[in-house]
Parts: sequence; structure tokens; C-alpha cells
Amino acid sequence: MRWLALDVGSRRVGLAICDGEERVATALHPVPFLGAEALAATVAGIVGEREVGGIVVGVPITRGGEGRGEARVAAVVAALRGRIGVPVATVDERGTTAEAERLLAEAGVPRKRWDGLVDGVAAKLILEMHLASRWQVRNRADGQR
Repeated sequence: MRWLALDVGSRRVGLAICDGEERVATALHPVPFLGAEALAATVAGIVGEREVGGIVVGVPITRGGEGRGEARVAAVVAALRGRIGVPVATVDERGTTAEAERLLAEAGVPRKRWDGLVDGVAAKLILEMHLASRWQVRNRADGQR
């Protein structure tokens, strides 16, 4: 199944998509964040165009559980579930932006280009975590047969 991952920020949303075999995740160009409903409309278009079967959204987890980022992402998840008829999963996104920045630095990408790339790389990491989790569940199920 093809999955679309979202890394929802206050200004931009990083996107990544995988192939139908759930093996390769690819970062896409980010889209502006103009509110939960507007993002759901944009994502609905991508789901239709790219034949996406599921969406995974990175959730920022804080100790209090009530940060601005968490509220923003909760609104996005609710809007997606209300508008799009595919499963919407969530993944703990802690550390993905820092890891994305580390990967860009390691690859020698100039810092001035990071704004256009870091969100997509973070979304790719979110998607890879989700796919790894699905792979583990499938392998456990196969091992029990």
C-alpha cells in the first residue's frame, strides 16, 4: 500500500510518499500550512493523484501533552479523518527534525537550502518509522503461523 507522511509545522508541512510495496520512501516538496482544513483539502488531492492508501502524521509529544504543536497536529488528524476515506495513523515524531538536519549536514547540503528540504526529510523519517513498524508486525504474524 502506498503511504503519505506529513510533518506538520507552523509554516510548512513536509511530505513523503512510499512505493506500493512499502519499501522506498521519498521526500516531496513541502506545502504551506494554512490551517487544518486547507491542509486536508491539499492532502485529499495528493491522495487521489498518487493513489495513496494511507496517511501517517508525525505527532510532537511533549511532557504536558498540550503543546501548540500537538494541538495543531490533532486538528490536522481530525480534519484528515473527516475528509479523506483512507486510514490515518500517527507516529511519535520526536527527534526527526534534528535527525533530518544531521542528514542534510552529513550530505553537504548548504544551510541556506535546508528550509526547503528539512521538512520533507523529516516526513521521510516519519514514514520510514511507520513502515518499519508495519514490517515488524507482519514478520511477527508470519512467524506465528
